[in-house]
Amino acid sequence: MNDQSKNDVELGDVYVMFWRLIQMAVHRYGSHPTGELLVVLTIVLLDHAGYNPTVTELAEITNLPKSSVSRYVSTEMGIGFLEEVIDPRDRRRRLLRPTEKARAEQIWHREQVREIARLQRVATEGLGKTADPGADLKELLQSFAHHD
Repeated sequence: MNDQSKNDVELGDVYVMFWRLIQMAVHRYGSHPTGELLVVLTIVLLDHAGYNPTVTELAEITNLPKSSVSRYVSTEMGIGFLEEVIDPRDRRRRLLRPTEKARAEQIWHREQVREIARLQRVATEGLGKTADPGADLKELLQSFAHHD
């Protein structure tokens, strides 16, 4: 395989993985606003780093209006994925953190990402085995659609 073919496959891999990640997000969030997805992913990343933000901090980090962030936080709290806790160092601050229900979903997301990577490796190894390259891509996309 020449360098150009290798780069094309790697770029194709990125597109396929991006497509599958978007599909996974749509599966979870449906028609929810992109801002809500941004807020949730920010909370997950900050929690992973050991930091629980306030609504104000989330608004600053995401560059979204505080009113929108408050609405998204309220939605996530309503479905049981987010909770407020009192900051032990400053009782006036209310910190946001994922619930156990949300943590279970995060595990599911990680498993999906692992499956995406596995399928991508299988697909990359199998590319070019048919006379019709479009058939390879169609088969790959169908395999992703059936792994929800």
